[in-house]
Amino acid sequence: MREVGTIGELVNKALKLSDPRYWLARKVEVRGHEITVEGKSYETSRTLLIAVGKASVPMAEYFVNKVPLVRAIVVTPVFVSLRDAEVIVAEHPVPGEGSLRAGEVVVEALKKEDYDLVVFLLSGGSSSLLELTDMSLEELRTLNEKLVKSGLSINEINAVRKHLSKIKGGQLAKLSKSRVITIAVSDVPGNDPSTIGSGPTVPDTTTVEDAKEALRRVGLEGYEKYLRETPKEIDNSDFFLLLDAMTVLKEGFSDWLVLTSEARGEAKSLGLFLASIANSSPSTGISKVALAGEPEVRVEGKAGKGGRNGEVCLGYYLGRRVKDFALLALASDGLDGNSEYAGCYVDGELYLDKGEALSALELHDSYGLLERYGRAIRTGFTFTNVNNFYFLLRHSR
Repeated sequence: MREVGTIGELVNKALKLSDPRYWLARKVEVRGHEITVEGKSYETSRTLLIAVGKASVPMAEYFVNKVPLVRAIVVTPVFVSLRDAEVIVAEHPVPGEGSLRAGEVVVEALKKEDYDLVVFLLSGGSSSLLELTDMSLEELRTLNEKLVKSGLSINEINAVRKHLSKIKGGQLAKLSKSRVITIAVSDVPGNDPSTIGSGPTVPDTTTVEDAKEALRRVGLEGYEKYLRETPKEIDNSDFFLLLDAMTVLKEGFSDWLVLTSEARGEAKSLGLFLASIANSSPSTGISKVALAGEPEVRVEGKAGKGGRNGEVCLGYYLGRRVKDFALLALASDGLDGNSEYAGCYVDGELYLDKGEALSALELHDSYGLLERYGRAIRTGFTFTNVNNFYFLLRHSR
């Protein structure tokens, strides 16, 4: 197929620019006992390095052989051996025993190690990977499964998570005996530091009342008894945003029409919106559109093999009238929904039965359908996460 090469090139380019190592080399300088981030320097002779999230391994790799370490702890969903670092495998998207162990190890290190600076490397997935709470593991897992399927936005889910936790929402920084510098890769629309990874090292802008409101809205008010307030002021912490989806779009797709990095709403509806752009192209002359974000999928009951990007693609397919555009929907972490795929694409040569497409949406089985037509994309775990990309490109048939 003519478009496969172009789709593959777009995938490779987006993922290459989403690699935190590329941006660490450009934005962070380590010279002996001095770390400089965005022009601000920190002297250290005893560094406690903590890396948590889907990008934790490559981020930690950048620092491990450059800074004078007292200890390095890396929390990741996929095991990778990393010299001079303690690697803890934890669960995502629902916390598990590894998540609680990671929380215990990090808290113990902050309390007992002899350090003069904490370098905290934060990336997507941290909310699930690092946890410490008064809830039982069974209760925690049950609630998180319900939250992920509730239709609440990531900001609302993280507001709940922060107020159930002993380390989220700035509480981790409060445990530190030294200054904490956080270097973050954002997977959150808007890049609110208190929302990325549930903000363990920055003041929390949400309250217990916000968490209660979110729980009540989806019928989960029974968990209110576990909520606790989080710190609103922290004086020993500096936050630096290393990378987000807009950084990738501006760096690599400056000749495209970049709409936003904060696309939200229902996944199917986003697909219909993108179809409307393609449908209007004979009048507008638009040929290349790029955006990113985190549309929602609300799952009620059992689901098939699906994800938000699969539903964006099916929504686009159902709404399109012109066939000279291809849509690529890509999860930068390599995992969309409960599937093994990073995303999918729809081009002018794809023909689906409308009833099948509607049924796949209703059953949340988008990849069960798209993989049969060779439109599902598999990248494997990418060790990064800056959210989801959507590329709409005119092609010749």
